[in-house]
Amino acid sequence: MKHWKNSIAALATTTMLSVSAPASAQDKHEIYTLLPHSSLSGVIDPHMSDRSGIDKALPEAPGQYGDKLQIGWTEITLGNPWFVGVIDVAKEKAEEYGYELDVQVADGDPAKTSAHFDTFIARGVDVIVVDPTDLASAAIDAERAVEAGIPVIALGTVPDESPIVTTVLFNPYGNGFTAGQYVAQQYDKDQQINAATLIGRVGNSTAESRVNGLISGFIYERSQQLGLNWSKEDAMLEGFNRFQELNKKGSFHADAVNFSVLAQGVAHWTEEGGLDATEDFLSAHGDTLDVILAGNDFMGIGAIGALENQNRSGDIKVAAAADGFRVALDLVQSGDMMVTALNSGTHTGEGVLKLIHEIFDGGRDANNLPMGSYYTPPQIATKDNVAGFIDEDDSNPFFKYEVPEFRTIEEIRH
Repeated sequence: MKHWKNSIAALATTTMLSVSAPASAQDKHEIYTLLPHSSLSGVIDPHMSDRSGIDKALPEAPGQYGDKLQIGWTEITLGNPWFVGVIDVAKEKAEEYGYELDVQVADGDPAKTSAHFDTFIARGVDVIVVDPTDLASAAIDAERAVEAGIPVIALGTVPDESPIVTTVLFNPYGNGFTAGQYVAQQYDKDQQINAATLIGRVGNSTAESRVNGLISGFIYERSQQLGLNWSKEDAMLEGFNRFQELNKKGSFHADAVNFSVLAQGVAHWTEEGGLDATEDFLSAHGDTLDVILAGNDFMGIGAIGALENQNRSGDIKVAAAADGFRVALDLVQSGDMMVTALNSGTHTGEGVLKLIHEIFDGGRDANNLPMGSYYTPPQIATKDNVAGFIDEDDSNPFFKYEVPEFRTIEEIRH
């Protein structure tokens, strides 16, 4: 794969969305007291707890498996190319390492995920990989696996506190937050902005954190423009509360920053879902909408299609919180999509296999990785910088990248 050169220097200094650590635990801002939360995946408590005392069923030495390492993988869906990219590269890396990989697809059903765990535990696989559909169920499933002596690695969403080794993912909240800041920068500070949001699935941590991040980043940037003297944490808390209001009531109005979200559509991470939901937005709010904030590229592409169908292209902008697919990068370059953030499926799949290889064959001590690991620094692609992310290798459906190193809690703190 080509290297994602723009990220290498940043990877050496930061891995998660955080701000300066407070002087003591008593100074902890309220936003950190809400962790872990399904809409704050990617936000790290500066005082996060050590996890080395949690039994994770990790091997005591390298090479502790049979002729072939057996990996049981339960994937949430293969419903769009991001997930396909995860599995395709995971299979390639498993073959390279000489591992046997069994992939099962849950189709968004927590009961299927749990059944996959039952099957893998009965077979006695060496490690289980889960892309959680439901956080609480995934935590319980992980506990059962660890009790059976099988370590669990997650991806995509951060499960509730559980004995998983870590969760491999890009920073959902951080990417959304950074994209939301950029969106706010495109408008005059006194202009009332009316948005609609496209979310993959309510209750899914990645989906909720991206949209919450978009809202919170917009609010933070606008608060700075208006001189409201809010800290980043203050704006994050305001965005969090507004996002909860959006989920409960279907809209919110943040008068202090001249920002409203008039509607939210559940679009299942797909182009078709984004198109259908945007058609509903246009029917109900077409005369007042300024921008559609999408949780991923494909929902955003669907929104662009709906706008084109009704000759509204350019009247209403579209921004995405992920994923940096080549097709979305082209849309950013042409000006049809305002911004997207970077989140590679192939990057993620390769990262999971890299960690498994380090643990089972390299003797890596993975006992004190954070619940959410491998967060790359939030980065966005805009018309000004998108050319630098486009890979000359046409076989890469995403942007240029390099898999970063996994960092322990001690390394992150220091």
